[in-house]
Amino acid sequence: MLFFRLFLDVKDPYSLHIFLNHFTKNPILQKEVKEENYATEGRVRRTVLVLTLGLYWLVVSCSEAASLSGTVSFDEKPVEGAVVYLESVRPHPPPSRREPVVIEQRNLAFSPRIIPVEQGTPVVFTNRDSVPHGIYSPSIEAAKFNLGTYSHGEERQLVFQSPGEIILLCHIHPEMEARLFGLRDPYFTTTAADGRYRVRDVPPGTYFLRVWRPHQQAPADPLELSLAGDLTLDLRLNR
Repeated sequence: MLFFRLFLDVKDPYSLHIFLNHFTKNPILQKEVKEENYATEGRVRRTVLVLTLGLYWLVVSCSEAASLSGTVSFDEKPVEGAVVYLESVRPHPPPSRREPVVIEQRNLAFSPRIIPVEQGTPVVFTNRDSVPHGIYSPSIEAAKFNLGTYSHGEERQLVFQSPGEIILLCHIHPEMEARLFGLRDPYFTTTAADGRYRVRDVPPGTYFLRVWRPHQQAPADPLELSLAGDLTLDLRLNR
């Protein structure tokens, strides 16, 4: 408990340095240590060392992750369902294991209908309806897949390896339609109904910021930016 209490009270690296310097050089503490036996002195010194390293690690780890947030609008109106994403100038190595993304077929509709996904991520199609579905895609990026017909409670799984827009359809229910958008990097989010977005846990560095919307005629021009902390940026689309 002391570990976290002390961290919460010390909010910046300079204060942390002053605190630790005072803590380790406090004459009362030194006097108490000298009065104890060597075993106790060793335990105290180890505790101070662990405390110092632990606090330093927390401060550094908090500063390692950056974020980008703001709003997306078009014609002065908020845009819902747009994908805001960052592409690193220097691509990071892909993770060894990615958590599957689940797309449900429920009430004769896809849920969700806009699905950004990092390439190489397993995508699971789950039928929650009482009727069968037959999901397929005519998109080249998805190699024009066809999952066949599957009933309530059954699943199908695919791994998409190419970035780009993928149309999802059902050959049994032509009114069903969704868009899956494959991305190279894992730094993305989807805008809410009020147009707000937040991309979290981004390693500091230089990125290209892009925005994608379904039925977009041409990709929006990318914006190059450097992230080293929390940045707020409102985006206005012109098409």
